[in-house]
Amino acid sequence: MAGRIPDQFIDELLARVDITDIISSRLTLRKTGQNYSALCPFHNEKSPSFSVNPAKQFYYCFGCGAGGNAISFVMENDHLDFVEAIELLAKDAGMEVPREQGAPDRYEQNADLLNQLTQSASFFQKQLIENEQKTKATDYLAKERGLSGQIAKVFGLGFAPPGWDNLLQTLGKSGDQKEQLLLAGMLIEKKDQAGHFYDRFRDRIMFPIRDSRGRVIAFGGRAFGDEKPKYLNSPETPVFQKSQELYGLYEAKQNTQQLDHILIVEGYMDVIVLAQHGITNAVATLGTSVNSNHIKKLFKLVSKVTLCFDGDKAGRAAAIRGLEATLPVMQDGKQVRFLFLPEGEDPDSLVRDIGKDAFTEKLEDSSSLSHVLFEHARNQVTLADEEGEAQFAQNVMSQIQALPEITYKSVLLKQLEEQAGIDTSKLSAQKPKYQRTAEPAQQQHYDEAQYTDYDDIPLPEHLAYDHDEPHYDYSSTPAETGYQTKKKNSKKSFGKGKWQDQEELPPPMAIALTQTEHAILCLLLHPNVAADIEVSEPLLRQPDLDMQIFSKVWRFFNKHSDKNLGHLLGNWQNQEQTEKIYYLLNHQDAHTKSKLINAKQEVKDMIASKEESLGLNNAISRLKSKGNETIKDNNSREELRRLIEQMRKKK
Repeated sequence: MAGRIPDQFIDELLARVDITDIISSRLTLRKTGQNYSALCPFHNEKSPSFSVNPAKQFYYCFGCGAGGNAISFVMENDHLDFVEAIELLAKDAGMEVPREQGAPDRYEQNADLLNQLTQSASFFQKQLIENEQKTKATDYLAKERGLSGQIAKVFGLGFAPPGWDNLLQTLGKSGDQKEQLLLAGMLIEKKDQAGHFYDRFRDRIMFPIRDSRGRVIAFGGRAFGDEKPKYLNSPETPVFQKSQELYGLYEAKQNTQQLDHILIVEGYMDVIVLAQHGITNAVATLGTSVNSNHIKKLFKLVSKVTLCFDGDKAGRAAAIRGLEATLPVMQDGKQVRFLFLPEGEDPDSLVRDIGKDAFTEKLEDSSSLSHVLFEHARNQVTLADEEGEAQFAQNVMSQIQALPEITYKSVLLKQLEEQAGIDTSKLSAQKPKYQRTAEPAQQQHYDEAQYTDYDDIPLPEHLAYDHDEPHYDYSSTPAETGYQTKKKNSKKSFGKGKWQDQEELPPPMAIALTQTEHAILCLLLHPNVAADIEVSEPLLRQPDLDMQIFSKVWRFFNKHSDKNLGHLLGNWQNQEQTEKIYYLLNHQDAHTKSKLINAKQEVKDMIASKEESLGLNNAISRLKSKGNETIKDNNSREELRRLIEQMRKKK
């Protein structure tokens, strides 16, 4: 159902659930005094620094600064958005999530279509198990590709048998069903016979494509022989836009214990084979190049993205397209790296040949974004003369200019100055000679609706990878490793890539917070102090971003003294301000602020300082506005001198 979740329900939900139960179902907790402790799930550590306070229904990690309530824990640990976390907790608590009245979203409008896609997935899975021609499919998966029944079950693989209307005859018995199957891209209408249809997918291995909640929204089908195309994807539909989706992302979120790195590969089978070998964090694009939408989507989940390509000419061209898609959406604190495989190899074949550990080492030694950028610029010119050097500098500059105004941009400019021996300020004003146009930054958000569960259709969350079911046990060779694996803690810094020998500068240190940012942190981590703090209206109306955030945080907690950080984030709508709040909560100073015993005083000190500055500025403006004749008055002149002296001392 569409619409906003009422605040009262969120309050009731948080009162109903116990954060200790929520966390203990995911972590091993030990009683330590009145609290519980555990190894933090959000960073690698050997001694417990993660604390759960059952009295305050709050958790906090003294190692990395992560903290919040039951909702925020489920969001971070289970890789869910706010609404998904609410729905999961409500389901566990036996509560139905109410919605305030609103227009239905596209998923609610297309519930029947989603139902048909779900049943189609079930149909294909059943054919892989029961169809009389299943042997060609199971032999291909087990003998030719070495897949186990376990991994087939995790990814919901199926079989579309030969024939023109197998799916149509099973699921399209009524006119409405045929219409929904056609709309879902599962049928094709005959050109010479209007109203007559046939199956789009025939005699293929079927790969269901799932959205972030595990709902089937499309399919990919692989031919067995030389039939073209080898891979056939669903067309775009009301619930599927291929440029927005990534194959395997749902499975990566479900089965990677600590998801902080995503590997982008080119094919479905690469994703699945890597997962079978214990590398569960791979995804694939759906017949398109990597675009800015993909990178932005992944940056919301992880801090590091590695793009994996063949080492041939086509692979390097694809890498440059990925580079150009990344630059406009790059963020401080994020890493994008490039892994180039030996010519003739893909992730599927390479991981079979060298194994998980050796493949992981290659990932750790991948090329950095700056290595690829600089080397590509070098390859476009001849560096033996001054003209070539100048063109090299201009080529690099044209790419750097695509970056937003972030610290990383300054790092690359410094590298360019060192390598080209020029002042980059002289290049900055020049128009880029070449630069790929970035995709429009239109991020669509939908209130995702639940749709009917069917007892005879296995739900995605039931596709756990903890045991084999007999009907999926067709594999002649067992999987090399278990699917659910804990990520290796890599402390390796930026390594040398194949593109150039010079090391990239390490990511910049966290910037020190301003007084206003410190005050915002105090309110976020100690919301109870807002009730005892007064803020003047002129200060609340200041236009800068930090004061706008401070004002909204203070107003919220001052009005709702019984609410906490989870409520605040659930009500926040402004994306830019939300990103700033997460930046503050993840700043290294957040750890210190959480232990403050005088948080109220720190906020008051900021308010006093700001109001004093505001008053001084207003007073000086008032005196100056009187004009030169008035300033000649001794009293006014003395007041102005005193105020300016106060301003000088404050600086």
